[in-house]
Amino acid sequence: MMFDHCTLLFLFSSAATVQAEQSASGGSGGSGSGPGAETPIHILFILVDDLGWFDVGWHGAEIKTPVLDKLAREGVILSQSYVLSSCTPTRGAIMSGRYPYHIGLQRGALRPTYPYSLPLSITTIAQRLNATGYATHAIGKWHLGFCKWGYVPTERGFETFFGFYCGGQDHYTHRKKYRSEVFNGTRVSGLDFRRNRRLVTNMNGTYSTEAFAAEAVSVINKHNKSTPMYMYLSFQAVHGPLQAPQRFVDMYKNVSDTNRKRKAAMVTAMDEAIGNVIDSLKKAGMWNDTFIVFTTDNGGPVQTGSSNWPLRGSKGGLWEGGNRGVAFVHGKMLNKTGYVYNGMIHTVDWYPTLLSLAGVNVDDTDLDGMNVWDAISNNKSSPRQSFVYNLLLTDGTLSGAIRFNNWKLLVNPRSKRSEWYNPANASFREPVTKPLRGTFLFDLDADPTEHHNLASTKTDILAMMMSRLNEAMKSYVPDLIKENPETAKSNPANFGDAWSPGWC
Repeated sequence: MMFDHCTLLFLFSSAATVQAEQSASGGSGGSGSGPGAETPIHILFILVDDLGWFDVGWHGAEIKTPVLDKLAREGVILSQSYVLSSCTPTRGAIMSGRYPYHIGLQRGALRPTYPYSLPLSITTIAQRLNATGYATHAIGKWHLGFCKWGYVPTERGFETFFGFYCGGQDHYTHRKKYRSEVFNGTRVSGLDFRRNRRLVTNMNGTYSTEAFAAEAVSVINKHNKSTPMYMYLSFQAVHGPLQAPQRFVDMYKNVSDTNRKRKAAMVTAMDEAIGNVIDSLKKAGMWNDTFIVFTTDNGGPVQTGSSNWPLRGSKGGLWEGGNRGVAFVHGKMLNKTGYVYNGMIHTVDWYPTLLSLAGVNVDDTDLDGMNVWDAISNNKSSPRQSFVYNLLLTDGTLSGAIRFNNWKLLVNPRSKRSEWYNPANASFREPVTKPLRGTFLFDLDADPTEHHNLASTKTDILAMMMSRLNEAMKSYVPDLIKENPETAKSNPANFGDAWSPGWC
């Protein structure tokens, strides 16, 4: 599993194995519905939690993902699809088409005791689609705030919701445990599982991946296919705790690292579940008219068995391993398929792209997202030449990163894991390093794995990138999460043993 430098570059080139297998000029697209067609286009947005770059088969991992491998190779693999480095910021960007530092969600994951949410001033993509006739369904993880009812999915554009509000929970009991000083240092626990607003109390023992896939199948089976559908299928997998049915764990007896074994089992369980959803679309006669986006919400956390190899870093950091996400698109409305798309895409781009695909006029002047439909459908140059990874001010100190063409600038990376973690090494989860400070400049075309800091030698490029960073800071919105925002009012004991709205 060791790679030389040439092999590392090969993994990111347009000559990847998938492209060799299927010519970009041929493909299987071009027929069926498309933008402006009379047949409604259904959209299935599959968001996976904590999936690492090297956690899927088509990137060469030992993890079995046959369903996803086939979909990726039939569709368009996105080799430069960027997300944020943690849960809430990415979800906010998907829902809003805006960078988290423009809507106050740049600091990171919302804890269950935080009285914040995706700002109510935001019109979500679900609200936009629902207003134009789409049936909208959210399944799985929300993690965009829930302290009042106005923050929950069924108040933000989704007709139905089946899932949980917090950032994580036990995959079988569906209870969220959380320790905080506001609870006198004790760990409180509460049920966090809903159908619309109602608590779900009869799913104890049902694995969440299977529960969410089954709900997706049920929604598809009941759907009137003459009405366009937007399904936001946000799996809890493969976020910790590391749990999976034993039959999937048994597939990885040869994997020595316990965390890696369990993470692999979770990924394969999710792969099978997605296969069930795909089968239901085919049986319902919706498959030819469904456009699929598959993406992770952030890079994999290496401390819990994920791997972003050969990318640098982990979830929560500004290195490529935390932000360059596993992603592909699939659908017969794509004009070209079976290739690796190397243009830049950011998760904020899905907002205008999917709205455009649905025939919705997008003329918002405050969006950060760009319509990339023509680029990914026809293998054209991306309209995006630059993006902001994230910007965060803490006590007057900036931590941030930006991209322009092949150049990446990082200032004061905050991650405690800034190394390269090869799963072939039994100790790939370590070491934990002291958060780096300083300025880093990389040429990602020549050095996609961020080994060579050019800040001291490419001073003209550095000056240009610093100018761009300063320009981005002019639109910086202070983050919503203030110092010590937690409140004991959120205690599940106040709401019948459940994490519930109604305390802010």
